[in-house]
Amino acid sequence: MRSPYRIPGDTALCASAVPLECNGRMLQLDCRETCDELYALKEAWQALESRCSEPFAYFQSFDWCLNWCRAFLEDEAGDHPRLRVYALWDGAECLMIWPLMTRRVTPAITVLVPLTAPMNQYATLLHDPARFDPALGRSVFAAIRKNSGCDAICLDHVPQSALLAEILKGEGSSPDGVQKSSILDLSKVSDWESHHASLPKKQRLQRNSRRNRLEKLGSLDYRVYPAGSRGYAEHIDHCIAMKQDWLKGTGRLGRDLFDPRFATFLHDLGSTPGKDDDGVFLHALTLDGVPIAMELGMRFRQDYYCFLGAIDLAYQKFSPGKVQMEQAQRWAIETGIRRFDFLNDPSTYKSSWTNTTAPLTACYIPFTSLGQLYCRHWKAGLRPRLRALYDGIGPAWRCRFRKVVDALHRFVWRNGGNMSLVLCCIP
Repeated sequence: MRSPYRIPGDTALCASAVPLECNGRMLQLDCRETCDELYALKEAWQALESRCSEPFAYFQSFDWCLNWCRAFLEDEAGDHPRLRVYALWDGAECLMIWPLMTRRVTPAITVLVPLTAPMNQYATLLHDPARFDPALGRSVFAAIRKNSGCDAICLDHVPQSALLAEILKGEGSSPDGVQKSSILDLSKVSDWESHHASLPKKQRLQRNSRRNRLEKLGSLDYRVYPAGSRGYAEHIDHCIAMKQDWLKGTGRLGRDLFDPRFATFLHDLGSTPGKDDDGVFLHALTLDGVPIAMELGMRFRQDYYCFLGAIDLAYQKFSPGKVQMEQAQRWAIETGIRRFDFLNDPSTYKSSWTNTTAPLTACYIPFTSLGQLYCRHWKAGLRPRLRALYDGIGPAWRCRFRKVVDALHRFVWRNGGNMSLVLCCIP
């Protein structure tokens, strides 16, 4: 399904593309599989971003996807993830971009997953709302199913309000339980003072008390660093180091955060120009000039995504993360943000910071018999139960178990040809 770079105005079907008929017009679906081919889509991709008004679309944006590919895929080979960015064209006009990639989960099973997974927080696609509807989306999906050469497609955290959820409705398997994102809806908030005054008295007192306790320890300051600004890169490194310490101390999952390429990815994020207000921002709460709580977030249109938060564990009892969060929400209100999104992690602390939720769904759709086993019995069956069990044990036991799993992963990849069953159970 690969096609060469398109020439503006060229309407000829590429020999390797898949033709799709829609309302008497012949469209074509092609697939980009290299970073150069991805970059060639820049103009069409960013134009589609501006036309697609769906929320939750940042993790399919050109800036996010291209920088991730540059950091994680350019020098990779063998069994590592491979690009599969699908684009639907009507002549030279792009109607849809669906950023995906292939991932080999066992020597025998290869699946399609969202590009940048698991770092992406939502799975959706970009489309022209005037010309791309669910019926056309199902035709596109049927062509991908037939030509991908994969065993399944596995999508986590698909917003139920997204067109993609409607396209895939009734397909495949989903785990039991409800997925959701916690969101602070600021659309009816005019200013910070009125928002703060609307909080329950007990909540206001708690927030003031936390801030006062930290101010007694030294000079407290809060700054926001846009991507590329002075101090941004070094603060990114500091934020990652603090997050790694927290993950080690609690036995939480997060292997990708220890990959050196993760820092490279974050350093470059926000380097591709978009709309004037869009961008990547590093928030830092400092005590006597030293960061004690930090957060990396992205603004896309009028939405803000809290992507990476970290605290200095030496100050954990003073709750610096909550003081930082209050300041970040004040900044969001003052800069015109309308949705402050805490993403899909189901942490209980979020309820005191948010006032609404957005339902999500997971969709695991098999293409082959092996894919059927993987989707139904592992992804939608055993895996979520094991994850819930893991999250329910204490930090000390999680740390011990994590070491065993990491050692098993290393052993499995050294003996991949004979260990497909083990790999299937620990993807």
